[in-house]
Amino acid sequence: MTELRERLTKFSVGDHVTAVGFDTRGQGVTRSGYLLAAVKEVKAQRNGVRNEGWRLYVGPHGTDPAERSTWVTLFPDAGTIERSAEPDTGLWSMTELRKVPGIRATSHITSILYGGKGGARSLEPTQATPVTVTYTNDGLYELRSPDDDTLHLSCRLPTQIWWTALPKTTELQDA
Repeated sequence: MTELRERLTKFSVGDHVTAVGFDTRGQGVTRSGYLLAAVKEVKAQRNGVRNEGWRLYVGPHGTDPAERSTWVTLFPDAGTIERSAEPDTGLWSMTELRKVPGIRATSHITSILYGGKGGARSLEPTQATPVTVTYTNDGLYELRSPDDDTLHLSCRLPTQIWWTALPKTTELQDA
């Protein structure tokens, strides 16, 4: 128990990590991203027994640590955390919106650099706009500029878009 506790003290909010532990349902999970909040000591249930552990909040920049999709619990006998490489902000991807890290089919807000709509005829990004991606509770997601609330796209999870991670220095404010 002491070994994992000491290891956790070497990490700070903002570090890019990969944590292997358990989600809120007790299922094994691996989360990669930034440490969004301070590590918290918790009593969590595993195999029907409450055990001491540590809750980590791991996800993309701009993600609210209160979102359960960022939570991973480490136990002294089961769980690891390692530093990992930060995402390459110059590496554009064209994927379905559902494949963007931090996007979940729940009320959730995350931030990305939006490059335009993707698809078979889209060979490269057409823009590089910081946006917040917000679930609207009716199956739609809105990509909006945080500065002026301009709507760039309203779409569903299967929609293909160009995107890349925001540079670490880019801070988006809630609109």
